[in-house]
Amino acid sequence: MGYELFVSRRYLQSKQRPGFLSVIAFIATGGVVLGVAALIIMLSVTNGFTGEVRARLIGMNAHVSVWRYHGDPIAAADTLAGRLARRPGVAATAPIVESKLVLANAEDDMDGVVVWGVDPGSFAGVSDLPAHLYYGDDGEMHFQPRPEGGPPGIILGRSLANRLRVGLGDVVFLLSLREQSLEDVMIGGLTPKVRSFVVNNLFESGMYHYDDNYAFISLAEAREILGVEGATNIHLRLDDLDAAIGVREELAEQLGYPYRVSDWTQQFPELFHWMELEKWVIFIALSLIIVVAAFNITSILTMSILIKTPEIGILRAMGARARGIGRVFLYQGLFIGLVGTFLGCLIGLGVCLVQDRFRIVSIPSDIYIISSLPVDMQPLDFVLVSAVSITICLLAAVLPARKAASLQPVEAIRYIV
Repeated sequence: MGYELFVSRRYLQSKQRPGFLSVIAFIATGGVVLGVAALIIMLSVTNGFTGEVRARLIGMNAHVSVWRYHGDPIAAADTLAGRLARRPGVAATAPIVESKLVLANAEDDMDGVVVWGVDPGSFAGVSDLPAHLYYGDDGEMHFQPRPEGGPPGIILGRSLANRLRVGLGDVVFLLSLREQSLEDVMIGGLTPKVRSFVVNNLFESGMYHYDDNYAFISLAEAREILGVEGATNIHLRLDDLDAAIGVREELAEQLGYPYRVSDWTQQFPELFHWMELEKWVIFIALSLIIVVAAFNITSILTMSILIKTPEIGILRAMGARARGIGRVFLYQGLFIGLVGTFLGCLIGLGVCLVQDRFRIVSIPSDIYIISSLPVDMQPLDFVLVSAVSITICLLAAVLPARKAASLQPVEAIRYIV
């Protein structure tokens, strides 16, 4: 066992500069370093973008939601919300009145929007909306009439406000067709209930789904407009986001019919599945760099066998076994893989830390909302990349090792000049 490591180390060293790698070993190691570093950096960037998207999507919505079948309102919503808030792992709860209404400006431009009636105090505990408000530095939601005695306030997504050409202080109108019977419609036609609001703030979450389709009013106003007692659903925010599935299953079992429970993984399943698939595609594609480096290792070791054939013959004549000769070249491939993987992880970690700390690589904030390339380094990525890299390098040395082990002493010594 001892001589194999000694010989493999001597074969990798430079003859001109003892203690340094030979040029061909340095080139092989460099290929592994490049592949591993590229994989670490790209996976960290992918994790960063995924984390940003998830934080913005889930931050605006609930970790877990409770509502009733058939869209029926929850009459005792405040009582149920208080009971759910006392559960272990639940950070906050908030009753919500949700409906699709028509929003119009003073010039009769209108569009369908999703309206949430919320209580500013409780809703701030389950949503990141206050952090995305466009005006004001207090980070608090307000629906008080402005001026005093005027229409109540409404908060619009910035894209929605731009499309309707309204801004801070403008009056808009919510149109509801609730509480109209078929007989009333047949006799008098559609006569929507109209309620005026003043725009007292805008929000920009960075997610077009919310910024272009959502409006927020006070919980009391939503109940009055829609004729709802209680709430249509209850939003829960958890201490641990990853515990949402378990909490959903427990609540579904405890509450039973007529309540339904959903969690954030069910809100945008296709999007999160696509992002996970994208990460695997990037991993496989960039792993080809390591595969190319592995071919380089195979070529270098094969060339080394041709050069070292007389020495291999002498070792065999001195009693070295074929298996031991094979280990000499396996250890060379393993050494290149270990050193290259370690340096690649170190470089990838350094680049990601520098980017995370100093935000060197910037991106257009008007397109991506964030101003710099996000990175999120996950230990599992480092372990997976390291395992794959070392395995590929070790496999690349198998063929040359078998070739060296198959050399016969007599045939090998014939090449001594």
